[in-house]
Amino acid sequence: MESLAKQMRDAAERISRDWEDRLQRLVEVDCGTHNLSGVTVVGERFASWLREAGFTVEHLPVPGCAGVWVGRLPGRGKGRIGLLGHLDTVYPDGTAAERPLRREGSRLLGPGVSDMKGGLLVGLYAVRALSEVLPGAWGEIRFVLNSEEERGSPHTKEAMLEALEGSDAVFVLESARADGSLVSARAGVAAFVLESLGKAAHAGVEPEKGRNAIVDLVERLSALRERSAGQKDFRINIGRIEGGTVSNVVPDRARAEIDVRLFSAGGLQAVIRLMEEVAALPSVTGGEARVERTLWFPPMEKTEGNRRLAELAKRCARSLNFSVEDVWTGGGSDANWVSSRGIPCLDGLGPVGGSDHSPGEYLEAVSMVPRIALLALLMAEVAGDAAE
Repeated sequence: MESLAKQMRDAAERISRDWEDRLQRLVEVDCGTHNLSGVTVVGERFASWLREAGFTVEHLPVPGCAGVWVGRLPGRGKGRIGLLGHLDTVYPDGTAAERPLRREGSRLLGPGVSDMKGGLLVGLYAVRALSEVLPGAWGEIRFVLNSEEERGSPHTKEAMLEALEGSDAVFVLESARADGSLVSARAGVAAFVLESLGKAAHAGVEPEKGRNAIVDLVERLSALRERSAGQKDFRINIGRIEGGTVSNVVPDRARAEIDVRLFSAGGLQAVIRLMEEVAALPSVTGGEARVERTLWFPPMEKTEGNRRLAELAKRCARSLNFSVEDVWTGGGSDANWVSSRGIPCLDGLGPVGGSDHSPGEYLEAVSMVPRIALLALLMAEVAGDAAE
């Protein structure tokens, strides 16, 4: 593997000299999930680079979002390899102009550099390096670009998974952890809105005619905390509450936004039951409540297939003269969906980066070439294993 590793490293250095220019082209466009035109611009721009690398690219329209782009690169071997990334960010319109790409020492900062424009470029250059060193050594490489990962892929999930069906391995291009670690397991994620409905009244003149929704909500949230204490399948965070209008009106409406991290396949059903129980509790004020699930990712469990890919990645890294580990993380990604379908999956193949979803989001520039070489070598090994 050492000889092949050197060839991949040399190819990665040679073909990726323009990566900062391409990163600029991706970061300069506002592409928050709800900015369909911006996401489309970035998708078409990246699709043009895939075509230059030999892919045929199809855009799959999906109602409610900017859709899915699927690139296919056939080879002469047997390995079926999936690369998965997303085009959207969490930032509002205007962020690209307010915080253009800039360098601070060894880091590049800008909206989406880590999550996950840098990872998309790692995937692109890794395919180009593989094509140069071992042309056509795979059966097919499918490069899938999702437009709404940041809100859980509610519209694109099925199109995305259908495009990756039958893959021997899927590599997700989210950034590596700060120490370079890959991700072989993730918590599942669910989000709920718990809403209390009361009755408005004048707080000074006739408060007895009102039903205080805030009081009702507080009681329900207290019950939720008590009933979820000690749970091993999930963890709850009450992240935001709002209610009422002005202080001299009995509030008729209050709501809480609740984040849940799921640690097992049964965690979602357990937390749904709990949320429904809390919503059905008798009201201390005579009001009522309702609950809605607004997002969810299943857990990415460390399956045998995921474990094998992680161990293979460690061997590939050693042959490139560095080391990586694999870790569990509490955040979700599209890897959760892929892994839940039984497809071997490894995440965190992008460059080292961090401070995602914040003004300090960064990418470690010196990590780009090693990560390109790692992914190229990893794809070569998967293709070789499939051919045996």
